[in-house]
Amino acid sequence: MRTYLLCLALLLAPLLPAQASPPQPQNGDLLFVTAATTGLSGAINDATGKPGAVSYDHVALIARQSGGAVVLHADDKGSREQTLDSFLDDARAKHRHVVLYRLKGEKRAAIPAAIATARTLLGKPYNDTYVQDEDSYYCSDFIERAFRAQQVFATQPMNFRNLQTGEVSPYWVEFYRSRGMDVPQGAPGTNPNDMSAAPVLERIGEME
Repeated sequence: MRTYLLCLALLLAPLLPAQASPPQPQNGDLLFVTAATTGLSGAINDATGKPGAVSYDHVALIARQSGGAVVLHADDKGSREQTLDSFLDDARAKHRHVVLYRLKGEKRAAIPAAIATARTLLGKPYNDTYVQDEDSYYCSDFIERAFRAQQVFATQPMNFRNLQTGEVSPYWVEFYRSRGMDVPQGAPGTNPNDMSAAPVLERIGEME
C-alpha cells in the first residue's frame, strides 16, 4: 500500500502547481516597503497614496557584492548600509511587506555610478523635515540623489494635503510646528509612492 501511494504521489507531482519562488534581487534594484495606516506612515499615505494602489513609505537600493546583497538607504538611523537579511527582518518585525522593483532597459546603465554615488552619501544624518539640503537625506531623497547625475528620477512639488479632503492634515501641521516651520507645501522633493510609479521602473514581485 505504501509503495502504491508513493508511486501515485510521484505521478501526480508534475500536475501540482509549482510554488512561486521569491524574486532574486539584482544589482541596482529598489526595495519598496509598504506603509502603515497610522502615525507618520499613515500621514505619508494620506498625502501621497494612490486610490486602489499599494502604498509605500520607504525605499532602498540593492548593491550586490562578493559577500552577497546589501541595502543602501536612509532611515531614522541615518544614511547607512545594511545586510539584505537584516533589512527584511526589520520589515517583518513591523508587519510590513517588501516589494522589488527594477529599472528598465537603457536606464540600467546608470546603476554602477548610482551605487558609487550612494556610497558617498552614507554616514549622513536622517532628514526629518523632508526639505532637501546637502547634509541630511530621507529615503526617496537618498535614491533620487544616487541617480541624479543620470537623471533617472525627478523631484516634484511636495504635497502634504489629504488627497480625499484637500486639507493639510493636523498631523503635518503639528509635525512642522514642533520644528518651528510652516508646512513646506509645494517645495521640491520626492516620495516613495510617486517613485514606485515612475515609468522607468517595473514591479518584479514581493520578497519573502
